[in-house]
Amino acid sequence: MPLPRLLMIGFGLVAIFGALLASGRLGEGGVQMAVGITLLVTGGIGVMNTIFFTRLKRSLDEMANNPLTDAAAPDGEPD
Repeated sequence: MPLPRLLMIGFGLVAIFGALLASGRLGEGGVQMAVGITLLVTGGIGVMNTIFFTRLKRSLDEMANNPLTDAAAPDGEPD
């Protein structure tokens, strides 16, 4: 399984655990709720970052492999 998928699963599990803590299903307490909310936000941001940077890397790799066709000439004028 590729690394981005593993990262998304890991961050998703962190978010689920955070949601369980924040909802009080694993015990009551202010510290547990604060940690749960923190884990929930961290997991959500981690999933979004993984998706964004995976797509960014794919786009950069595609641009690196394809020759420039519509780029401006060295004099600044398009072809």
